[in-house]
This record gives sequence, structure tokens and C-alpha cells, in this order.
Amino acid sequence: MENGVITSTNTLNVVQNDGLSQAKAQATGNEMQGGNQDVDATVTSTQTVRGSIRAAADILGQGTDADGRQSLGTPVYASSQATGNYTGFTTENARAQASTTQTSTAPEIEAKTHVIGLNNSIYVSGEGRASAEANHTAYEVRNGRLDAASWQSSDSDVKVNTSAEVHYSPSPNLYAAQAGQNYYGSYSEDRGSQEHEVHQTQSGRTNSRAELYGGNMWNVGTESTAVANNVNLQNQGGSLVVTNDQHQVGAVLSQAVTHAYEYGEAHATATGIGNQLAAGNNDIYVRLDNNQISDGGVDVLAEFEGNTGYDAYISAEAYGNQALAYACADCRADMGVNSTQINNSDVNAVSKATVTGQGRSIVSSARAVGNSATYYVSGSK
Repeated sequence: MENGVITSTNTLNVVQNDGLSQAKAQATGNEMQGGNQDVDATVTSTQTVRGSIRAAADILGQGTDADGRQSLGTPVYASSQATGNYTGFTTENARAQASTTQTSTAPEIEAKTHVIGLNNSIYVSGEGRASAEANHTAYEVRNGRLDAASWQSSDSDVKVNTSAEVHYSPSPNLYAAQAGQNYYGSYSEDRGSQEHEVHQTQSGRTNSRAELYGGNMWNVGTESTAVANNVNLQNQGGSLVVTNDQHQVGAVLSQAVTHAYEYGEAHATATGIGNQLAAGNNDIYVRLDNNQISDGGVDVLAEFEGNTGYDAYISAEAYGNQALAYACADCRADMGVNSTQINNSDVNAVSKATVTGQGRSIVSSARAVGNSATYYVSGSK
């Protein structure tokens, strides 16, 4: 149990740097990692976080050259990560039975990454990332069997912001933000039969924002992803049996904003999802019992603004509930699905583009879906 406030801060003040400028910050409330090899194992874990978790990574240009000739770094890389509860487990050539409970009542779990160079340039490449999750559970199976049950709940506000201000960059730049409440995932790279029972619920807000304000940017993009409840299960060989129960109560907000006075290629991509499930098996057998309820609402904004440039791509996607499952058709697939999706809230996707001078092309899309379900078998024949 973690009751205190966990804070990680990393700040670089840069006047002139012609080499790598890198800042990383990571803060975690509770962390458990383990595994079993060649012998069977039983795992029981309970994690609770009550104090706020905060991580911040900043690269701040101190240059005064208004022409932007002073280098902020070549390249520039900044990242922050905040996690309430983390569990990771690997089973190899054996069987594992696991029961895990993760609870977050922290007021906030927050990650912030800032790359600020109003009078600075990035000549090689620029990248800023921030991610935050209340609860995270991940398994890996290598030629074994996993039977796992999980309960994840969060009352926390999860907030993520990646912000960049750059005068000039004749190179690729990407600034991304990712916020999640509950994540549960499992992956097998070899034969690995899996059976999962997952329960996820949350009531806090899930906010993600990636933003860039640039002068002359040759190739630049912002990406924002906010998902309240997320289950991702991938299997290679053997069977995959899943019972999934997700309930989103808190609001989900995702924003990607790219402003560049002059630009070559510019992107702004934002995605927001209340409940998300992916379950895939590259073998015969899949059984899925899926229940998803979205009550909190989803709002997504993708925005681009420029004066003079070439190509701009803007995309906003919002889903209340999203589910995907598949099996291998070449393996004579045996797939059974029982799925219920209920969306009781507003789902909004907004895509905006403004070019005040001259541009070559603008490609903009907005997609809002209450319930989305895709179940299929695939193969090469």
C-alpha cells in the first residue's frame, strides 16, 4: 500500500547544445515483477495507491537569439511516465495461476513533458512523450499456460500533457501524450494457452493533451490517446478464453493540437475511448464473453493551424465502447463470442484545420462511434 506522494522531476536548462539533450522522469506508486520457469507457480497480489503520483520532464531553452540559430539539442528527447500500480509477470515452460487486485484512490496521477525553445532550433530530431496510468498489469507466456483473474478500479484523475514550443526544426518532430485508467494485457510469443477473467471500473477523469507551437517546422506531428479501460490479449498457439467486464464512469478527453507558422508536413491525431478490448489468437480456439458499459462520455479534438506550408493531416476518433477479436481461419478456427455493449453518454469527435496563408493539401477526418465491435477469422487462403 502506498499512502505518500511520489514525485519525479527532471529539468534541463539549455543555452546552447550541439549534442544530445535528454530528460527522463518516472514515478511509480507500487511495482511488482516476477516470473516462473520450468516449475508451476501460483501468484496472488494486492496493490493500493492513495497518494498522488507525479512525473515531469522539461527541456527549457535559455537562448536569446530571435533567429532561432541556437541549438536546443541534436537530437532532443524528453519523456515522463507516472504509474499508480504496476504488475508484470512472465511464465515459461510452465503453468501460472494468478489473482491480482489493483486499486487507485490517489487524487491524481500526472505526467508532464515540456520542450520549450522559443528562440532555439532542433536540427536532427525532436521527440517528447508523456504517459500516465492508474493501474497496469502485463503478462507474457512462453510455451506455457496462464490462468489469470484481475480486478482493477480507479477513482483517480489521470492527467497527461506534452507541450512543445520550437522556433525552427528542419527535421522530424513528434510530441505524444497517452493517458489511461486501467490496463490489462498479455502476450505469447510461443505456444501459450491463456484464460483470463478481467474486471475494470473507473470514475476519475482521463485527460490527454499533446500540443506544439512552432515557427518553421519541416515535418511535425502531435498524437494524443486517452483510454479509460483497456484490455489487450494476444496469443500464439493454444487456446484463448476471455471473460471481460468493463465500466467507464469518468469522462475521457483527448486533444492533439499542432500550430506551425511555416510547415512541410504536419499531423494532429487524437483518439479517445471509454472501454477498449482486443483479443486475438493465431490458432484455432477463441471464446469471448464481453460486457462493456460507457457512462462517462468521450470528447476528442484534433486541431491544426498554419500560415504557409505544404501538407496537413488531421484526425479525431472517439468511441464509447470498442471491441475486437479474431482467430486463425487457416487453422480451422473455432470462435465463439457473447458480447454486450451499452453506451449511455455523449461521444464527440471534432477535427479543425485553419490555413491563413497558402498550403498544398489538407486531409481532415472526424469519427464518433457509440459502440464498435469487430469479430473475424483471418488467414492466407
